[in-house]
Amino acid sequence: MRIITHLDSQHMVNQYVVTAENSPEGILIDTPSLDRKLIEILEEKKIILKHILITHSHEGHVCSLGTFFKIYSPCVYSFLPKIGGYEAKEIKDGDELDIAGLHVEAIHVPGHSLDSICYKIGNALFTGDTLLSGSVGQTNTLVEKELLIKGIKEKLMAFDDNTLVFPGHGPLSKIRIEKMFNQDILEASITIFS
Repeated sequence: MRIITHLDSQHMVNQYVVTAENSPEGILIDTPSLDRKLIEILEEKKIILKHILITHSHEGHVCSLGTFFKIYSPCVYSFLPKIGGYEAKEIKDGDELDIAGLHVEAIHVPGHSLDSICYKIGNALFTGDTLLSGSVGQTNTLVEKELLIKGIKEKLMAFDDNTLVFPGHGPLSKIRIEKMFNQDILEASITIFS
């Protein structure tokens, strides 16, 4: 599996292009932009963009979806049946997809948004704004934050410690590192058990 990271500098959102070793088809995680650099990456590596996985519907993660539709005609997957005004294939917690020669597992972890979905592909976990390096996604209420942390602990922290975390913002991480150093998760544990 190949993973190419592309930072959208306008929205400061990470985009990821994922391909199987022997397949020309590619999967894109989120659509904050379609800039010249991303087009060059796809062309240079001869990647045929067939699938887009949306982590959540916040504007910075979907604002260029229409442009991708015009150029590549991909199949879009989302927790919602419509995303950014476009039709999407609805996916739910626990759904599994076999696309572009890869096996994808969908993990619904609401809190940052009601439609937040993480995607596990091999040893890689694409978390959008659910789990960031050292913190969790922003929430509007304490109840949403508790829901988010509960989902992260039950669903994401259950993965192998060496699972790589590819967040929507900021640097990459590993599950082991987040267990040891993620302040939001550690503070929640202290609050619950004290």
